[in-house]
Amino acid sequence: MRTVIHFLMILAGCTAITLPAWAQESRTAPSIILNPINITATRSERSPEQIPNSVTQISRTPQHNYQPGATLDEFARGTPGVFFQNQFNFTQDLRIAIRGFGARSPFGVRGIQMHVDGIPATLPDGQTQLDSIDPSLIERMDILRGPSASLYGNASGGMIDITTREAPPEKFVIMPRQVFGQYGYLKSELFMGGRQGNFGYSLYGSHLQQDGWRDHSAMQNTFSQAKLNFQTSADSDLMLVFREFYSPLSKDPGALTRAEVQADPRQASVRNVQYNAGEEIRQEEMGIRFRQRPSAGKEFSMTGHWLQRDFQSRQQFFDGGQVQFDRQVGGLMMQFVNDHILFNRPNRFLIGVDYGIQNDDRQRFNNNFGARGALNLSQTERVQSTGPFFRNEWRVADKLDVVFGGRWDWLRYEVKDQFKSDGNQSGARTVSQASGTAGLVYHVTSQQQIYAHTASVFEAPTTTELINNPAGKGGFNPNLNAQTSLSNELGFRGNTAGFQYDTAVFFIRTWNEITPFELASSPGRAFFRNAGQSRRIGVETRLATPEWKGLRGEVSYTFSDFEFEKYVVNDVNLKGNIFPGIPRHRWEGLLRYAHPLGFFGQLHVHRVGEFFVNDTNSATNPAYTLGQLLAGWELRRNNLESSIFFGINNLFDAQYNANTRINAALGRYYEPGPPLNVFGGVRVRIVVF
Repeated sequence: MRTVIHFLMILAGCTAITLPAWAQESRTAPSIILNPINITATRSERSPEQIPNSVTQISRTPQHNYQPGATLDEFARGTPGVFFQNQFNFTQDLRIAIRGFGARSPFGVRGIQMHVDGIPATLPDGQTQLDSIDPSLIERMDILRGPSASLYGNASGGMIDITTREAPPEKFVIMPRQVFGQYGYLKSELFMGGRQGNFGYSLYGSHLQQDGWRDHSAMQNTFSQAKLNFQTSADSDLMLVFREFYSPLSKDPGALTRAEVQADPRQASVRNVQYNAGEEIRQEEMGIRFRQRPSAGKEFSMTGHWLQRDFQSRQQFFDGGQVQFDRQVGGLMMQFVNDHILFNRPNRFLIGVDYGIQNDDRQRFNNNFGARGALNLSQTERVQSTGPFFRNEWRVADKLDVVFGGRWDWLRYEVKDQFKSDGNQSGARTVSQASGTAGLVYHVTSQQQIYAHTASVFEAPTTTELINNPAGKGGFNPNLNAQTSLSNELGFRGNTAGFQYDTAVFFIRTWNEITPFELASSPGRAFFRNAGQSRRIGVETRLATPEWKGLRGEVSYTFSDFEFEKYVVNDVNLKGNIFPGIPRHRWEGLLRYAHPLGFFGQLHVHRVGEFFVNDTNSATNPAYTLGQLLAGWELRRNNLESSIFFGINNLFDAQYNANTRINAALGRYYEPGPPLNVFGGVRVRIVVF
């Protein structure tokens, strides 16, 4: 696959030898009026006004072009109900929590489904790695805040649907971008694309590296994507996507105790340095989607995808502290949408099935202070998932929409032990679960809606969670079960005189909540257990102003009252304790300005309230306020656009923790974030022809 991607990028690069031709043209780009973009996270295009869910849609703005381009939270700032952590430890990956789903994750994303260009980024077992999603390539992001298991099955406490940048309307456009920053931050990007008749293409490559503010936190990676679109006929189209991600270096500085943070927040954990904690990754993936519209109101689509991931890591302990696996993932999704009339009213019926298979060939070795030691685990893990689903959306009255749907999921986990000196730990587990949803949308006016939604969702343990057995053996942890939740929400949204507003309240009850913990003998290695029962009450609200003389603002607030209702650990009753990892209060504000002469600016402020970092509520993460100031100048001349930009992160120079490790051993909960730091860059867009 690397050969395919490199060939496509070289082909487009060779075309760029005609670059001087652009200067001979003197064509002014016409003004473009954008039509409203529909939500695709509900598996068929719908306007936000027709969806009985809390949904946030974020489209690319010029300000997105002037971010550092490191993690995808840069694109989704200001979204209520969505909490990001860990933007600076690339070994552990960005952490995302939506209404508490995903907060337990020690690395990567759990409990949330993610699709990129209609292709699942979430594996059949429910885990998602974000390292192969470049934020600079995102064109649009739809976020469903709340359970969507009736559409996506396992681990659907929320849904993030990403569309990467499409082919530009011109025949050939080239867009390089270069970003510099403190602590050795350097990102180089190149985007090329265009359209010719029924064919469109976009090619992208980037290289990111940094030394890091903390000791032992250097990293570098390279990413490339080729996206090809074919209009195969008047009523059908085909999309091909190829991606490659390679990270030869990613060091893990680890978490610190509160005393260590106060003494020197830049230091790395002593054990992480001793054991050279870090990882190396190579991942390749491809996807193909075919859509056919056989007649008016009907659409059939089929999507196939494949992924290979080679992974090696060194963790901060001896026994099994080096992990290596070769992962193969494949899947097929088929669905049919039928728009028709039911009892003289518009009705949409959607039916489909998803199939996925995941195969991990995993080994663990002892970690002799960074050197590979003896093998102590070797096993093959396989997960298969099958999920048929349906959804019906009916306009039962002039102002009332009714939506209901369901899905049945079957997951089969198998492990074949190939290291039998400690006994044969081979085994299998099956999880099957039905999920349902029902919702109403009442259109108060054409611009205002009240909606209500109830849904069930289940979350099966991932293979990584199952094989991290506290008993110290291979195979699966027999005491870890799937968690289930029932969610209810009520919301009001609208658009009045250009002011966009949205408020939602929700109540979620969860049984067998999966929570992480660590053992003192293996600090830094996460194990998992079930809590008996929990409940979540929350409020999410957002207000965005219309643009006035180039000025626009947004403000959002999230209130989270999450607590355990039944939970006993080591004979200690934790009933009434607050969820760790989720702040009770969180505010965000965003102010943008663009001058007709090309000057622009943006101010983003984020206030995070205090929150607990363990189930016993004996340790907290202090509240903090972050800010980012962005400024620059953009020049447009005929077929050339160029800009320079400058930014300040952590504008108020706050001392804060960018990540917390829930229920960590030995009090090592905190990963400090960098102080005030600056970045800047240049961006060019050239229409070659």
